[in-house]
Amino acid sequence: MSGFARATLDEAIEAFERSLARRPISDNTRKAFIGDARIFAREMQGGREARVAPTAITAERIKRFLAEQERSTRAGSPKSIERRLTSLKVLFRWLRDSGYITVDPAEGVAYRPFVDPLPEYLSDAQAEMVIRSARALADSEKLELRPLTAIRLVLDTGMKKSECLNLDVGDIKREKGAAFIRIRYDKPHLRFKERDLAVSTACLATLDEHITRYGGQGRVFDCTGRNLEYLLTGRVAPAAGVPALTFEMMRWTCALRLYRSRELSEEQLQAHFGLSPLGWTEMAAKLARVMAYV
Repeated sequence: MSGFARATLDEAIEAFERSLARRPISDNTRKAFIGDARIFAREMQGGREARVAPTAITAERIKRFLAEQERSTRAGSPKSIERRLTSLKVLFRWLRDSGYITVDPAEGVAYRPFVDPLPEYLSDAQAEMVIRSARALADSEKLELRPLTAIRLVLDTGMKKSECLNLDVGDIKREKGAAFIRIRYDKPHLRFKERDLAVSTACLATLDEHITRYGGQGRVFDCTGRNLEYLLTGRVAPAAGVPALTFEMMRWTCALRLYRSRELSEEQLQAHFGLSPLGWTEMAAKLARVMAYV
């Protein structure tokens, strides 16, 4: 039996914590992983199980732990329960990959569909109507092009609202007939979110038109997020026949398209959306649930 296989759950979690310190993830994500793992270990190691090994943990034990957490007044909201399951999935996947266990017990524990509402997204037909309505607004008397630019960017790339609003003209890169957007972060602990996102020819044409109209230096968008969201929901959405239109909806629309296409691996999707392991695990679970309904 290897030394890893003889390790206690506490010893394995300590090694897991050391591995997280080397990962490019935020402090909050790291604390969430470790905090949830220690809560689980504390529950598993009471009384006669004081030196329980990771190999002794089964899917049923994890399910029982989550059920007890749901009944506990200290556990918090259903969202907290879902986050704890996410943390355990990340922990046990790492334990398997690192040789502490051969079978991942958390892999067989499903998310509860009712824990968190499904994300809102646009169907392909709705997305097309949204683009048409934004184009009509851009061609109207006021020549309001900013909603169309934001819609094209987010539907193409799935970037966050903050990333979209923080774009500089210099972040638009062109190489050998292709174009991409460079997402940058100033804070060192968020550098893992930096990435290059390809854009379509239609999106690039809209960006060029936008820059010609609003100026070719500094920020791409010269308005506040609130003003832009007002235009999206107050002007574009009614014309397109959709109840609302938000950055989050468009980001999920892009995510669902990429997930459904299977063109990217899970690791590539995580990098594409600039997510931590915890963030990607949560997104992947929701995407899988959406796919079960479409």
